[in-house]
Amino acid sequence: MRTKALTAALALTLAASALTPAQARHRAHHWNWPRAAGHHYANLSGECRRAAALGGPCGCFASEYFFGHSIRSLWPHFAWLKFPRTSPHAGAAAISHRHVVPVLAAHGDGTITVHDSWGDHRVRAAGLVFVEPR
Repeated sequence: MRTKALTAALALTLAASALTPAQARHRAHHWNWPRAAGHHYANLSGECRRAAALGGPCGCFASEYFFGHSIRSLWPHFAWLKFPRTSPHAGAAAISHRHVVPVLAAHGDGTITVHDSWGDHRVRAAGLVFVEPR
């Protein structure tokens, strides 16, 4: 009898806390992304997965994008500051306070399109440092 009561209580609790499909996707994307199917690690090479385990794959991903292979000395985002500064344009690297990404396009409205392990994104260019890595 006690097992049936506990099962019924658990079923009621789960039913009351059930998420809509949209809420479940939101939670999986923002709070639980390492376990979500198809998360951004799936787009990383073995070297960049190792970089991700050490704190972040962005420098590894960017070095593979620009140079065709992982360059260990470029894994930290601040290592990219050794390259000459440039203006926002396709082919540049954009560096923020903790991230580096390849620039695919610069738009006349103060935004750029960047490419990272999540895909392509349009972001504001304000506050970013642009370097010429080639």
